[in-house]
Amino acid sequence: MSLVLCLIFFLSGASALIFETLWFRLVGLTLGNSVWASSIVLSSFMAGLALGNLLAARHGPRIRRPLVAYAGLEVAIGATGFALVPILPGLTPLLNPLLGTFLDTPWILNPLRLLISFALLLVPATAMGATLPLLVKTLSLREPNFGRVLGRLYGWNTLGAVAGALGGEVFLIGAVGMLGTGLVAAFLNGVAAVFALAIAPKFLAAVSNETGAAVSKEMGAAVSAPPLSPEGRRLLAAAFLSGATLLGLEVVWFRFTLLFINGTSLAFAFMLSVVLCGIAVGGFIASWWLKFRPLAYKLTPLIALVSGATAVFTYISLPDVLGSLSAGPVSVMSGVLFIFLGRSLEEEIPDKTRAAAWLTFANTVGAVVGSLIAGFVLIPSVGLELSFFILALWYGGVALSSLRAGFRLSPRTRGEATTLRLAGVGFVLLLAFFPFGLMKNHYFPMVLGPYLGDGSQVEAVREGLTEAAFYLRKDLFGQPRYHRLVTNGISMSTTTFRAKRYMRLFAFWPVAVHPEATRALLISYGVGVTARALTDIDTLESIDVVDISQNLIDLSQEVSVFPEDHPLQDPRVTVHIEDGRFFLQTTEQEFDIITAEPPPPKNAGIVNLYSQEYFELLHDRLAPRGVATYWLPVYQLRVNEAKAITKGFCLAFADCSLWTGAGTEWMLVGTREHPGGTNQEDFGAQWSKPRAAKRLSAIGLESPELLGTLFLGDAGFLAEWTGDTPPLTDNYPHRVYPDVPYLSAPSKPSQSEYLRVMAERGARDRFKESDFIRSLWPEETYQQTLDYFQYQTIVNQHLARGGAGIPELHFLLTQSELRSLPLMLMTTDEEDVPILEDAVRRNVQDPMLDYLLAAHAMGDRDYHRAVEHFDRALAHDPGSAELVRFRILALVLSGEQEKARESAEALRAREARQPGQAGQGAQSDTRFWAWLETVLNSGASSESTAGR
Repeated sequence: MSLVLCLIFFLSGASALIFETLWFRLVGLTLGNSVWASSIVLSSFMAGLALGNLLAARHGPRIRRPLVAYAGLEVAIGATGFALVPILPGLTPLLNPLLGTFLDTPWILNPLRLLISFALLLVPATAMGATLPLLVKTLSLREPNFGRVLGRLYGWNTLGAVAGALGGEVFLIGAVGMLGTGLVAAFLNGVAAVFALAIAPKFLAAVSNETGAAVSKEMGAAVSAPPLSPEGRRLLAAAFLSGATLLGLEVVWFRFTLLFINGTSLAFAFMLSVVLCGIAVGGFIASWWLKFRPLAYKLTPLIALVSGATAVFTYISLPDVLGSLSAGPVSVMSGVLFIFLGRSLEEEIPDKTRAAAWLTFANTVGAVVGSLIAGFVLIPSVGLELSFFILALWYGGVALSSLRAGFRLSPRTRGEATTLRLAGVGFVLLLAFFPFGLMKNHYFPMVLGPYLGDGSQVEAVREGLTEAAFYLRKDLFGQPRYHRLVTNGISMSTTTFRAKRYMRLFAFWPVAVHPEATRALLISYGVGVTARALTDIDTLESIDVVDISQNLIDLSQEVSVFPEDHPLQDPRVTVHIEDGRFFLQTTEQEFDIITAEPPPPKNAGIVNLYSQEYFELLHDRLAPRGVATYWLPVYQLRVNEAKAITKGFCLAFADCSLWTGAGTEWMLVGTREHPGGTNQEDFGAQWSKPRAAKRLSAIGLESPELLGTLFLGDAGFLAEWTGDTPPLTDNYPHRVYPDVPYLSAPSKPSQSEYLRVMAERGARDRFKESDFIRSLWPEETYQQTLDYFQYQTIVNQHLARGGAGIPELHFLLTQSELRSLPLMLMTTDEEDVPILEDAVRRNVQDPMLDYLLAAHAMGDRDYHRAVEHFDRALAHDPGSAELVRFRILALVLSGEQEKARESAEALRAREARQPGQAGQGAQSDTRFWAWLETVLNSGASSESTAGR
């Protein structure tokens, strides 16, 4: 029956973690997922546990039938815990008016969040907090060794928590949804309650028979609680500090580990499971240890010192020992420490129920304080490295707090006292030689290594509340060419051509069909490309920017992404540091344009920014005629995941449509009651305004006609494409499974499907037949757009497949007057021009400069000048086959066929001698030579444009 009790507590632990996961998700939807809101929810939950501990300390000793009371607590947890799952979403519209009043007043809003979340979680969390003391009371009837009892129960309960954390995240939420997962958790509570009630009379009878005592009566006898001794208070302080240290380390571990792994909810569940599993193992070890050596708990200070030393070694070795698995050893030591502290405390609080309750109370309160200090004080103020040092030092405080108990030794244990003294000296020496500088000199370069291969340099680093942020800068001839924002080891945004193309589109597309737009909302700032595009729209009177990280907003103003006209300095811009979904729920404003580029949907806490309910919020916050544009990074998604997001969007927006921004960086578009009928002048107004026209031209959208070539499909096509795929909803968040993006998503079947959707012929036919397009596109632009789809094929080939080369460049140069698309194929754009002009003024001698000058000469159709620059580049780099091929193209286009033929023959001969050096990075040899043979044999040139 003792084993049955342990199994019951295992089920209770599994249910508790499942419920905790669900509550955090659902309360986050109601109160927001900002760092403050999340911490407040955690604090409320832990406060409820602590209250349960206090109630158990006060009333537990008087309970005659603890198993019956325990069963009642399990029923309460299951009933109220499950009730919160459907109730929390229903509370959102009721709370929004109140919370929205204080949207930009955090000193009022956050206390309200605390009050609301505490009230919501009060009953189930308090009931959870009272369960351990009651089972300790019960099992102690058969086992007088308090430490052994505490270790067994604590270990089984925590092991159940591991099962709940992994089972819920890996299987349950995806299989049965949030509501179904809540039912499973409640069922586990019910099973635990039924088994507890079933064995209660048998258990008490068995104990009575063994001891010859009327146990049930004795258990209900009033027990006076003498004042706690100074020794007891010190032990409670040690329990408080050990809880604070472990939870503080957990926060720091998670943040540190996120530098090396993707921060999905599955990754968080795994990291949490490692910590919990370590604690469970520590509980079992302590229980076993105390069975064979009852006085082992007197080594508590030694265990604390070893825990601190292990934390230091964890920091030194973390990336080399399977990442978050390195948290295991400290967690094991912390589990042992918790049990030993409990056994020590029992000497000062003889009543086992009270001892367990006060121990868990002190430890739980410490956990709350430690997690808040680590997240809000240590990491932002001193960084991850010094945080590790300080928290390891705290373990020294635990050792000091429990030292007196540790030195209460018999003559036989004097050797252990010597061991403790040596451990203290070793601990001090270890901290004295702490490897300061390891983060800056080793870990940060390791994290940034994949992004520094193009010659980028680190411009700024900041460790904030939610992320470690790095700004990288790639220079061209000593001037900034583009920036990259890396947060927690992941490249989140950049200002390369590809990124600028799709991010500017978020702003400029809506203005084409809604030229009178005056209010815009941007959710997630990134590096500011979309915000900058919005400030280029002169009709906008207000631009609201919502971002969850003050750190990123501040950092963006310290780096040189926008040395002039920084978007955040525009007087029309208002910044709100808040969760985007919470902002939409609580604001009463309506917007003409809403656009967003949130983190990828697989990142933890982000999937609900892609759900049907969220898209319905977008729709409802649009003003009449308003337009919403939304990032859909299908290259990170399986096809069924992309379809689930699209289905949810189309259920929110009846006129949904799909567009390609840059290759597989797609964009969803929806409007609210847009009547259509945009006239030609208004539709193309952006291209007549210098600032907007310059930005559009630089990303390859030189004319209004090119905008339409990005079309992939309207609502009819999307309904057919998504078929019977269920939408991504708040209840089924794992329809976008939280595994690692980039590894699972771009499989060949998925990539083939995305390329099929992007195929020029199908997209052109859908554009031509779309009633949606006919309602929005002016007739003249509509007709001309049909002819421009042939150029989009090349864009897709370049951005999605990486296969566009000289044959496609020749086609663009001879069959169009476009400038930016040829530059794109030559890996430059119009925004490089000021850098090139500055380099020419400074007389920079670099073959790259001549190559880029040649590329821009090609864009100008000045092929003779292009040949001259290619010649100068080849003088510095004569072995470049790619330069030779571009020069051949320039010679062909300038009409110098014989020179082109001679150069081609020389290249063939060289490649025959050195086959391994041929043409890497330009395009397939077969395609190039086939094209060249056709061009030279036909005598084709570009005489009509050669003189430009």
